[in-house]
Amino acid sequence: MTGNDSRASIDDPPHRATVSDGDVAELEAALTDRGEPYARVTIVRREPPVSANVGDRAVVTRDGELHGWIGGAACAQTTAISEAKAAMDDGKPRFVGIAPDPDEIDRPGLEAFPMHCHSEGVLELFVEPVNPTPELLVVGDSPVARSLSRLAGELAVDDVPVVAGAGDDHVAVHVVTTTDPDAVVEAVGRSPLVVVASMGKYDARGVAAGVAADAAYVGLVASDARSGEVIERAAELLETDPERVRAVVTNPAGVDIEAYTPTEIAVSILAEVVDARANAGSARRPAAEAQQSAEGTESESSGAESAAGEPAESDATEDGTGAADLATDPVCGMTADPETAPAVDHDGETYYFCCAGCADSFREEPESYLERGEAA
Repeated sequence: MTGNDSRASIDDPPHRATVSDGDVAELEAALTDRGEPYARVTIVRREPPVSANVGDRAVVTRDGELHGWIGGAACAQTTAISEAKAAMDDGKPRFVGIAPDPDEIDRPGLEAFPMHCHSEGVLELFVEPVNPTPELLVVGDSPVARSLSRLAGELAVDDVPVVAGAGDDHVAVHVVTTTDPDAVVEAVGRSPLVVVASMGKYDARGVAAGVAADAAYVGLVASDARSGEVIERAAELLETDPERVRAVVTNPAGVDIEAYTPTEIAVSILAEVVDARANAGSARRPAAEAQQSAEGTESESSGAESAAGEPAESDATEDGTGAADLATDPVCGMTADPETAPAVDHDGETYYFCCAGCADSFREEPESYLERGEAA
């Protein structure tokens, strides 16, 4: 036997759909090329009966899709996906165990979850987040912009200057020479970090490009008076409400360190960029999400002063929206999103489940699970 067939065992079903390691590797390469984060899930230990073997692996994408093979148990896949998404959010790997009795495998360094699917067995997974190096778009060729590009070389970001008409002699490896928002978006990866410092030359186009690229951070170097004009113009370019643009723009960019020289201002902005990158999965929202929640609301004043001593107009890190309420699966105790989870109506109540298997089990014996939940 060759390929995945060489790992087949007597515990496996005679026919199982598999995705080869080659396919998973190709997907990882494609996601990396596109600059999209993902999580690699690898089976490091198993106890039969399970339909997967040590070394089987899968990839979980940012939107929660699982590609590859870690066995056919729906609750195991659900756990793998939820833990992979959490790993992508905080950037920390996870060692996860799934067993009928989690206490039997629970030990330091491992987070144990219940295996409620009929297949039973035990799986232990290593979940590794892969977050590609983010691109830092520096829009403009001002002294502040040049200082930003120079200092960014010390950080774990890919510096991408956006300079209209830049020649081949530019020091950066990757330079975007157009300021057309659509062209800028096409030239960069997903969710970059953006600092607009063209000092009035093409600030609006830079902001529009950042919003259109679903940037994790859009910082603008401008006075309060000019920032309002820039946001209005950017909204016109995007054909959207100015408030939706204002909600995702941080102006003035940079933390308050009483900076005055271009280099000092660049340092203050990079400090904010580092913070934005570290909190991209939680405290800060991508532009598209913030745009959807900002309509009809006004961003709060941060009260902070810019590097040049100007009061901040808004704080893009404030999230005025609450997370969607999650339900608890009455069978296995895991969380379930009511918008996408399987549901069962019983005695006038709707119950949500992490997978179809738990929903089927509840449908057969609803009272036993409800009584167990009340006792707990």
